[in-house]
Amino acid sequence: MSESSAPKIEKWPFIVGDVALLIMAWLVYYHSETSFDGLEAFWCFACVAAGAWVMVLPFLKEFQAQADLTEAKELAASVEKISSVDAIAKQIESATEQWLHVEDRANEINAASREIAGKINAEAREFTEFLQKANDTEKNHLRLEVDKLGRAQGDWVKVVTGMLDHVFALNQAGRQSGKEALIKQLDNFQAACRDVARRVGVVTHEPKPEEGFDAGKHQLRDPEAEPEVGAKIIGIAAQGLSHQGQVLRKAVVVIEGEEPGQAPPDAGKPKPKAKAKAKKKA
Repeated sequence: MSESSAPKIEKWPFIVGDVALLIMAWLVYYHSETSFDGLEAFWCFACVAAGAWVMVLPFLKEFQAQADLTEAKELAASVEKISSVDAIAKQIESATEQWLHVEDRANEINAASREIAGKINAEAREFTEFLQKANDTEKNHLRLEVDKLGRAQGDWVKVVTGMLDHVFALNQAGRQSGKEALIKQLDNFQAACRDVARRVGVVTHEPKPEEGFDAGKHQLRDPEAEPEVGAKIIGIAAQGLSHQGQVLRKAVVVIEGEEPGQAPPDAGKPKPKAKAKAKKKA
């Protein structure tokens, strides 16, 4: 859209009027050459001034029209700005309403999130308690199973060691018989039994004759006896036993100065205390 401009005034009539007034002033001056007094000077000045005013008048009118047009444009711009301000005010009002709606929605979401967080915390506590109970139950069950396995292991270790002791005693009895065939069969039988026991972790230890006594590996039939330093082993009363590297019993040996023979039933076992004997007698 093109901008409006102030109307233009035709200037030629004013120019003609100005020229006419100037000519009038010249004629007055020309006809009053003999006597140019104050009246003629006044009319000359009046004609020249009127001509100048007539010449300037259209420019003044155009300037006034341009000023009025500029003022009208500024007023229109002001009105337009005021209209835009009203639109902005409406937008602000609409945004305020939307913000209030958003705030209400945010409060609802906040309340819902708090409720959800509370439920999650409650479920987490319940789940933690359930896991703790399940863990305790599982631990108790495993502890019970371990105890059962420990007792079962102790029982079959006792069975295996008892079997090995009986086989060793049988082998010793066969050696005392002096029959080579019987001794050979009993040696093979004892080796087979020891091999089976070795597969489950039970190992026998049998010192060689003429070997020096070692308190860390050997013991005497009489636990209270103290062997001499460097005493030699001349016989075996009971073989040593270990289970998975743990010593169950040291080898019961016979050293020089002792009579060889079979180990007593309680060889390698701790003797009962005096109080226990007193209780049995009572």
